[in-house]
Amino acid sequence: FSRTCAPTAPRAPPLCSMPGDADGDVESLLQTRQGFLSKLGGGQEKGHKWNRRWFVLRDNILMYFNSPKDFTGFRDKPSGVVLLEEANVRESGEGGYYGRPFTFVLSHSGGESVVLAAETEKEMVEWMQAVRTSRLCVTDAEAAAMSEAQRQQAAEADIDAAVHRRADAEAALATVDKELSEVQKTHREVEAEKERAEKELKELMARFKLRKSLLHWRHRKLTFSFRALVTIVFEGRIDKARGAKASADARMAAAQQELEAASAARQKAEVAKRKSEEMYVRELELKKQSEAEEREGDRLAAHEADLRAEAEQEVGVLKQAGLGKLSLDRERQECLDLRMQLERCRAEGELLQTKLKRRVPTGKSK
Repeated sequence: FSRTCAPTAPRAPPLCSMPGDADGDVESLLQTRQGFLSKLGGGQEKGHKWNRRWFVLRDNILMYFNSPKDFTGFRDKPSGVVLLEEANVRESGEGGYYGRPFTFVLSHSGGESVVLAAETEKEMVEWMQAVRTSRLCVTDAEAAAMSEAQRQQAAEADIDAAVHRRADAEAALATVDKELSEVQKTHREVEAEKERAEKELKELMARFKLRKSLLHWRHRKLTFSFRALVTIVFEGRIDKARGAKASADARMAAAQQELEAASAARQKAEVAKRKSEEMYVRELELKKQSEAEEREGDRLAAHEADLRAEAEQEVGVLKQAGLGKLSLDRERQECLDLRMQLERCRAEGELLQTKLKRRVPTGKSK
């Protein structure tokens, strides 16, 4: 697990005090180291995939980039940063992680770890030595100019100052705890006051509901008493008013019945009137038709009389002329035929007159 943070500003070349080592060896170890390493994604516990990254070691900071092109200077933003302060460097052991050889682990006291793998054993040893050397570096120029005793005294002074600051912080924390206890006490008092107020409010609401129910009951009782009093005092008037209302209802019902009867009679009269008008119209039509038939009968009778006169005249002419027996017989036959036709016409005329008389209505029907 890598401690990722923003890249720091470039520092002065570190100075290191390592007893027993030559200055040339120290300077070679303190040079900026760069190269490819494989990083296990997710760290020692959850890692399962190896990623090849370009690592740069400077002072006590190990940075890595996706490729060498991404690193042009220490002002470039890396993909990740591993702080080497309080870091422990150890080899992963035989077999490595997931069968990967030449692996080593950078672990911190908090349980965070970074698993790296080199291409060869030599590269692994060089990288582990470089990381161990970087952890021993002193990056402060003033501290580098001091002796070991002076640095120890300065560290003790820093520890004392830290102890004093801790005491001040504990005093401030005690003050805060005291203020917090006061606030909590005030809060408890407010809560108690709130509970008392809620209790009083509940009691008031209960009293209000009881008073409301009593007022409602009293109102209903007064209403019933008032109705009973009104009924007792105005009982006679109420009975008289009820009788008048009943008689008025009866008269109204009778009037309604009379109105319905009048309406029915009116409807019947209207129906009879429509029927009489229809009969009158029909009577006029029959009268006109009978008059026309009577005129036609008179015309036929006149025509029959004319034919009879002509026939008699012809018979007289034939008698005067003294024709032969054959001609007289033939003419006689013709006269007989004409007479028979006249008789039939007369009978038809009488039949028509009889029909006309039957059709012509009497004065009562009019």
